Amino acid sequence: MSDTGVEETLHSPAPMSPTTSQQSTSRYRYHLSIFVVSALILAVAAFLNIPESGGVEAPFFGTLPGICTWKRFFGLDCPGCGLTRCFVALAHGHIRQAWHFNPAGLLLFALLLYQLPFRAVQIWRISKGRCDYRHSNWVLTVAAWLIIAALLIQWAC
Repeated sequence: MSDTGVEETLHSPAPMSPTTSQQSTSRYRYHLSIFVVSALILAVAAFLNIPESGGVEAPFFGTLPGICTWKRFFGLDCPGCGLTRCFVALAHGHIRQAWHFNPAGLLLFALLLYQLPFRAVQIWRISKGRCDYRHSNWVLTVAAWLIIAALLIQWAC
């Protein structure tokens, strides 16, 4: 083997890692997807109604069937029971009614509302070539445990 062959092998470029452009595109898509899903959930909640008879009603479709598998199998409410009705009530401004359906839903709805301006700012920052803001791990951990605790406490009471 010649010296040139050895030099070519020694100086060949290392496998390329994702570029900053690829990373920013990935982060942009991430924030955009959370923004869109949050907006869709809020739009659907505003579209649905809660009739006097109970349940959830969609215009032009009528009353929707219950979706809780836990309740179907065991006949008991799960920690998430009432979240759909809670979100619908909150979307229509009925806070007392929402509290009745699932008190923890108020916290989850607030978190969902927070996503819209937060993700919009993130998308704007990335589009301007800036890095996105990331919450510290302890903030995310505390928020997650608060949600879990709220769901379990309201379920137990």
